[in-house]
Amino acid sequence: MIDLRRLRLLVDTARHLTPAQQRARVVAMAKSALRKATKPRFELPRDVRVAAHQALHDAESAERLANARAIAAGTFRFIGVEAKYDGEPRWHDPTVSRLFRYHLHYFDYALDLAAANDVETFRRLVRSWLRENATMTGDGWHPYTVSLRIVNWCRALDAFTLADEFRDDLARAIYGQARFLFANLEHDVRGNHLLENLRALIRSGVMFEGGEAARWLRDGLRMLEREVAEQVLADGGHFERTPSYHVVVLRDLVEIAELLRANREVPRWLDDAIARMFDFLDKILGPNDRLPLFKDSTLTDVPTLTSRAPRTSEFLAASGYAIMRDDRVFLIADFGKPCPDYLPAHAHADMFSYELTLDGKPLVVDSGVFEYEAGQWRDWFRSTRAHNTVEVAGENQSEVWGSFRVARRARPHNVVWLNTADASVIQGEHDGYTRLRPSAIHRRTIAHLRGVAIVVIDEVTGSGGTRAESRIHLHPDAQLSTTRLLIAGARLSEGEGWYSERFGERVANRVLTLTAEGEMPLRFVYALALRDGVTLDTRDDGDAFIVTAGSVTLRLPRSGSPIIE
Repeated sequence: MIDLRRLRLLVDTARHLTPAQQRARVVAMAKSALRKATKPRFELPRDVRVAAHQALHDAESAERLANARAIAAGTFRFIGVEAKYDGEPRWHDPTVSRLFRYHLHYFDYALDLAAANDVETFRRLVRSWLRENATMTGDGWHPYTVSLRIVNWCRALDAFTLADEFRDDLARAIYGQARFLFANLEHDVRGNHLLENLRALIRSGVMFEGGEAARWLRDGLRMLEREVAEQVLADGGHFERTPSYHVVVLRDLVEIAELLRANREVPRWLDDAIARMFDFLDKILGPNDRLPLFKDSTLTDVPTLTSRAPRTSEFLAASGYAIMRDDRVFLIADFGKPCPDYLPAHAHADMFSYELTLDGKPLVVDSGVFEYEAGQWRDWFRSTRAHNTVEVAGENQSEVWGSFRVARRARPHNVVWLNTADASVIQGEHDGYTRLRPSAIHRRTIAHLRGVAIVVIDEVTGSGGTRAESRIHLHPDAQLSTTRLLIAGARLSEGEGWYSERFGERVANRVLTLTAEGEMPLRFVYALALRDGVTLDTRDDGDAFIVTAGSVTLRLPRSGSPIIE
């Protein structure tokens, strides 16, 4: 029987893909099906010549050495999960997640083994991989895993002192995989996946001699220039609007630039894009260089920022991030589109959500990501209820489904930014709930009234009755006194949610829920007082909704920009 709901979700997701993507997807699926049917074997090419080149060197660390010892003993730990194998890894292990298997195939641990100079373990694992993945199907031959493995094996080829026979076989294996990758670039996915493909092609083009390798380098740089022009936004943010992937892409572009600088010339467009991405990263980092957990993000180390601009409140319009900060407060809110139209993989139903750090400690946090496997946890962490925003009628703003898909999605409108000496205000509307009622619009205003309060004003307009819930997810270590939380127009309850800073790790946390229900429009307000004695007052004068916190009044006209009085 046809699942009509799933079919509708699939159609609503696919209609956002570009015609070129759709064609590329058909081709990729046909190639994959053909490989599964014919089971072609991977043959090491002949006459592979490694070019003279300047290698890049990876830093040693105690963590790398510890990881190398664990790998040598057969213990692999990725995404918060540990697997121990006697002898060789189970490359197609069905007892672990697909993402775990991907990490097995990435061979990132080659860099740990190189730091420990453990040639024997590296050689054993490479031989095992080549033997157990001789048929060019499965996770090990996904273009993304091939891309990361090519780069890691290239690094190992440069880092290790290898016996001639194994060195030749390793070079031939890298070359053969680069040849496969060039024929199977992820033009159907694009985004950071295609950038990883191009990084591997460029690395291979520098590594090897001959016309084929020269074409990898030439075409890789040409495609990279095109993708960087689209994927790095005007404000320097990566267009997937996921802080963790911004860091991944920035690291990759820095590595490509360093490789080119060591061996030839770096194009100006690449240096310019890297500089803008560093500037963006500097702006979105909170105290202690804490990365926001928006969308599919985890807490991760960030690249060293060699120059730091004065940190101010500002709106990064292309990405949609509003940043409010002073000596005590760091607030970052997401008022941008959930994802590129044709690439929804890392989107959450989180429009107008925010994170707040107070006095250097995280207070209000995004829930994180936890895992990529489709199911209960993936659904929850992507849901609107897992974020610091408003859920209407128990539904998600955007129809997130599966592991990486979004059907109908919320779109931001009428986003306005106001910044004065006394306050910063971001306001916007989204239409994510019009699929429930054609006239339903959520408007949110977040104001940092310096030294007074953080004020959040939600308005759900339309006709008919509904229920709206706004959630405040607190960091597990945070303490928020109820005397500091001021509420108008809603009732407060407290429950439990989940907080995940890294893949495979989650802890319970407090979630405060404000609920308003009845005939629309619904308007409700909360304020986090920054000092004692702050009061909250709201009124509707017909032309505007007026909120006063302490001695500061915020006027929200029916149309037009907010006004601070």
